[in-house]
Amino acid sequence: MQVPLRRLATASATLLLAALLALLGNDLTQHGIARQGLAEWSAWRAGQSPWSWNLRQPRDLVAGRAFGAGRLVAARDGLAIVFTGGAVQLGLRVARPIPLQDAPMLRLDFAHSLALPAEIIVRSRLSAEACEAAAGPLPGSAGIQRVNLALLHWRCHGAPSSMPRRAAMLRLRIVGPRGARLVVRGVALQPAVHLAPGAPMGLGHWRTARTAPQVPVVELPAGWSSRLLDERDAVWRVDPAAVVLPGKTRPHAVAKHPAWWRNALTIAGCILLMLIGWPRRDPGRGALLFQALACLFPVILIALGVGNSGKPDLWSGMLVALALGYALLAGSRAPPGLGPWRWLAPWREWWLPMLPVALALGLWLQDGVRNLDAGELLRYLPWALLQQYLLLVFMARRFDAALPGRAPAVLACATLFGLAHSPNTALMLLAFAGGLWWTWWYLRHRALLPVVIAHALAGGILQAITSDSGWLRSLAIGARYLGKTG
Repeated sequence: MQVPLRRLATASATLLLAALLALLGNDLTQHGIARQGLAEWSAWRAGQSPWSWNLRQPRDLVAGRAFGAGRLVAARDGLAIVFTGGAVQLGLRVARPIPLQDAPMLRLDFAHSLALPAEIIVRSRLSAEACEAAAGPLPGSAGIQRVNLALLHWRCHGAPSSMPRRAAMLRLRIVGPRGARLVVRGVALQPAVHLAPGAPMGLGHWRTARTAPQVPVVELPAGWSSRLLDERDAVWRVDPAAVVLPGKTRPHAVAKHPAWWRNALTIAGCILLMLIGWPRRDPGRGALLFQALACLFPVILIALGVGNSGKPDLWSGMLVALALGYALLAGSRAPPGLGPWRWLAPWREWWLPMLPVALALGLWLQDGVRNLDAGELLRYLPWALLQQYLLLVFMARRFDAALPGRAPAVLACATLFGLAHSPNTALMLLAFAGGLWWTWWYLRHRALLPVVIAHALAGGILQAITSDSGWLRSLAIGARYLGKTG
């Protein structure tokens, strides 16, 4: 009777953990939408808009570089543009179309400037023809320049035109002589007249309401995380200025706090945890568990939004480096009780790790979204290697040695693997299922490479599904999954 009861307990625990991960992913998505919505509500209420860009590093612009005759250099007080003689275009990141009719005032903040000619380039859709307008000369010294885009002389399709109502692409074109240098601190779009946010309304009411001249505040009903984001994006396709909040979120002003100190404290906390859990010659079970948690903790923090994971940045890179560095250094001092691991397994054993690949392939064949890209599979391989090394070589062996029985170790690894993909609920559940299967197989065979290859293949196939799938929005985690403005 003990074996059936143990299996029933394991199955029950698996279902419970999967349900808890789904609830957590949905809850984190709602909180993420609420944070962004409240920040936008506060911006409109203060006479600003959600579209602003703080420029400090080249990666803050599209493609991380200047287009044309110039280069970007990170400066102490902003982002420097060094001209090599000619025109330079700066592409501002646009996460969703900009309603220029609601925020036509362009605000340019220079730490160092020259009186150089500038133009504004806009595309209403990425596939549309560009519209251009001369913005006049820039200020001759440091300071702020405001340009009313609605008053400029626009040319679209080679003919005079009024200002485009929306912008899916926004660029600045500046012409400077060789050796000239500008330092831009920030760019923002602001309303010409104050647009107060309206009273919250349900999704159905919003579809029939006429809110001008107010910014509509739309409440979303509760639902699956990808559905919430799809409904939010559907609202923005109709009115990009709309503030979107989860249902029953009470609008209130939120203060903007610099993120660097919070990120620095987080990294300091991770380092402290790793020092506390530094491997000893003969660690006990508690120490092994602490080491396993300390290793994956930085990765989970990235998934929960620590650092600006809307794009690669210094903080998230430091967290990944901490996790990998700790695993490598602590792994070199692994106690003998953990047992060895190897790269390869006999070929007849490879088919079991590949079962999740077959499942992903079946999902792809059912959806028929787009062709698989061999380049994506190869690019995903190093990331799969990093994840599986942390999960299996470092964590799984320690859980297996510290916990009573193989099943708790497998469940612990799979749960943490799911958490590392927050708040993407569908991806969290897929990672949980894959983590269960791959951890179980690894602890039986102690071979890493078959799991790494299976992970990379499954990830590449799932990436092909995300381009037009309702249940799997993307493979992104953290802020990249929620989407960011500007």
